[in-house]
Amino acid sequence: MNTTSLKGRLLIASPQLDAPLFARAVVLVLEHGDEEGAKGVILNLPTGATMTDLAGKLFDEDFAWDKPLHLGGPVAGPLLVLHTRPKLADLEIASGLYVALDAAKSQHLITQEIEPSLVVANFSGWAPGQLEREIADDVWVVAPADTRLIFAGEGQDLWWATMRGIRSQVLRSLVHPRHVPPDPSMN
Repeated sequence: MNTTSLKGRLLIASPQLDAPLFARAVVLVLEHGDEEGAKGVILNLPTGATMTDLAGKLFDEDFAWDKPLHLGGPVAGPLLVLHTRPKLADLEIASGLYVALDAAKSQHLITQEIEPSLVVANFSGWAPGQLEREIADDVWVVAPADTRLIFAGEGQDLWWATMRGIRSQVLRSLVHPRHVPPDPSMN
């Protein structure tokens, strides 16, 4: 099949996707290939738990940090930390965007309150060819990862921000203007 890897790209749920876990989801693709399928993490699904709730349970020390824990998907997996520190990375996902999977690295990032970061439990997975079929069926819109949006925080609607960016790009490609405002609705 020889598909182009989507590693480091965002999958934005189409407005028609109504599966409870994935409705309005923005997923960062961590791995993607013909033989292994794809793995990713939902970026905009906070659980209600914080790092303080994990202190003493998952880590050897107590600490207080109100940073939310996000649910990356329905597949059980390790606690991982998305961040921008290359020395604490196990894997580079996109330019300047890293993931720590190693428990010691994750603990350091969390207990030292390293920012920007996003702490995620579990992941989303697709069998070989499944993600490609879903994209062909317009379940997902593919976009480049933007670390500014990924780490912008709880005050923003990540799904809406990424969709607005895609609409702006489509408008530019159709009209070819010299200047398009970041939010086309402000035109």
